[in-house]
Parts: sequence; C-alpha cells; structure tokens
Amino acid sequence: MQTMGDMARFLKQLIPVNIPEAYPINSMFKTISDEEDIRKGVLAFKDFLYRLCDYIVADKSLCDEPKKGKKKFSDKTTLTVEFPFLGNIRSILINIGQHGIISEKGDSLLIRSWEMIRLKKSLKKNSTAKISVSQMIESMRFLAECGINFVGIDLSLKKPDISKIEAVQISYPDNPLMLAGWKALGIAQHQLSSRKNDDILLRCDYRALKNEDTEVDSVLKEFVYPLSAPLQEFVLKFHQHYLDLGMECNAELRMFYVHLIYSYKRKAIWRFSRSFHNGYRIILKTKNTSQYTDVIESFSEFLQEKISKGYGCDSTGHGSCQRGCEGFRFSLNESVLDISQDLEIWLDSELASMQKNKKSQKTPRAKV
Repeated sequence: MQTMGDMARFLKQLIPVNIPEAYPINSMFKTISDEEDIRKGVLAFKDFLYRLCDYIVADKSLCDEPKKGKKKFSDKTTLTVEFPFLGNIRSILINIGQHGIISEKGDSLLIRSWEMIRLKKSLKKNSTAKISVSQMIESMRFLAECGINFVGIDLSLKKPDISKIEAVQISYPDNPLMLAGWKALGIAQHQLSSRKNDDILLRCDYRALKNEDTEVDSVLKEFVYPLSAPLQEFVLKFHQHYLDLGMECNAELRMFYVHLIYSYKRKAIWRFSRSFHNGYRIILKTKNTSQYTDVIESFSEFLQEKISKGYGCDSTGHGSCQRGCEGFRFSLNESVLDISQDLEIWLDSELASMQKNKKSQKTPRAKV
C-alpha cells in the first residue's frame, strides 16, 4: 500500500538536484526582485520543499497515511483525491505565491483576503472549490512547523475566529530570500503552466522562469540521477542514439510523472517514463512489427511472446483501463539491461520501417 510518506519521498526526487547559480530570468518576474535574489530565492524554496517532504516523512501520522481510492494503472496522480492533505498544502502554497504582495524589503508576503488562500488549485485554474476551515488550520499549522510564520491568524487557538481575519502576513525567518523564489514560482504556476509542465511550483521548476521551451537535456539529467550507473549509461546511450538517427525528444513534466517522448515525423514511437504509480519504465508503441518478423525471430523467447500478444487495451470494464493501449511496457531496472540489445534492434527496425513507408508514400505512381 502506497502512503503519503512514499509520495513525499517521490516528490523530493522530482525536485531538481542541480539548479544552476546563473540563468536568465524573464522580465515578467523582475518586479519581484533583482535576478540574483530571485535565483537565490528559488534555491531557498527548493530547500524549503526538501524540509516539507522530510517533515511529512518524520511525522508518523502523516507518513503512514495510506493513499485513498483504487489502484491506479495510469501515471497521473490526483492529489485532491489520493492525498488530500498534500493537495491542500499545494493549493495554499500556490495561492500565497500567486496573490501574495511582497514587501519593499522582500521579507514578507501580504495576503489581503483569507478567501484567496482557501481556493483549491485545479489544473484547469478556474476552480471555485474551497478548502474547509478545519483543513486550512491543519495545513497552516503544519506549514508553521516547517518554518513559515503567519501573522493575522492565531494558530495556537483550538478554533481561530476566521471572521476576524482581515489580512495575513507570511514570512520565512530562516531565509527571507525564499519569499522571492516562492513568489516567482507562484506567478509562473498561474501564468505559464501548461499540459507539458503543469506543476511548476511543487517541483521547483526554475526552467519556467526563463520562459523558454523545456530543456530536454536538463530534464534528462534529473531523470537519470536516482538510477544506478549501468542504467544511467543505458538511458543516455539510447537517448543519443535515436537523436543521431533523426528522432526528436520532447519532455512532459506532468502531475507527479515525467515523460521523455521520442518521435519521428511527429509520430511518437517510444518513451522513457517515471511516475509515482508505475515507477521507471521504457514504453514502446511499435505498430509495424509485421514488417520485420525475421528480426523478431532472433529475439529472446520472452520478447517474442510479448510481441506476439500485442499491446491492446487491458480494460476489464469502464473506469478500470490498465493502460495497455499505451504500448509494450518494461520496468526500467537492471533486468532491462539483459534485453537492451534486442530493444535497440527492435526500435531500429521500427524506425527503418517507418522511414521506408514514408519514402514509398512519396514515390509517384508510374503512368499507364
């Protein structure tokens, strides 16, 4: 059974390890502070997120809380359903980052309305649902344990009188520069998040502050970082090999999963994937296997049997699809190294068949 402690450990690994000390900041963020302070603030916010994850793991009542709902076969994680406490924390952090007015000294953020902090942040950005008062108090007390100060609400009271709250001032005494990073990431979350990068703040994705296309190389480095040296070598070798063969790699950073998708002529063929529910995987969506059966016959019996079965949908009924239609799935662990050569030959053959098909489509018909 997956728990909130497992989720916190996973989130911590999604946060970039090696954020550079220098990178350009888009002009839309420069009203917050100067570039250097924003970059230092992002590093401080990263440290805060590490602390938040560590505190969840250290708190046995939170750490051991099981994931709610049925087993999921998709990569997507829905915090509001599966881990509502962490979902509330995420919403509060985004709300403060988006709406907080930073002081002239940069040492506090002012929220002028209690209702602004309560909004639940959905991926659609237009949700009107609100966090309950009791859940708000629980979440803010936990954030206070993590070092955030709230002035304007007395969290020491068993039931603070919400009707008397006019404004809330937020500070982080351990490192006030963190507020600049928090504010910048909150604005980026609201204005720049997209289907390819929909959780900028909780991942501390500094790349969004540059307002450029997602940098595949930096995402790839973060992707392989937790893997063993042989697996890192395997991933990096495959990545470069298929770029050299003319394929394109695009990165998707979705809610608690990462996809590195490899395409030819905009047709996705395979991908590296990592998610909370399914871990590390390599997934092949090959459709031309009938064109190179002689190649497949040289593969191990395990692979031949898997290919012969195909990857049709595994659904056993409405709402229980096991994502079989996404392709042939292999866990990205040491066992994949034993079949790595066959996988490369397989993908090379698939790519060659696609190139051949493209070429034949362009060949003009002979006149009769």
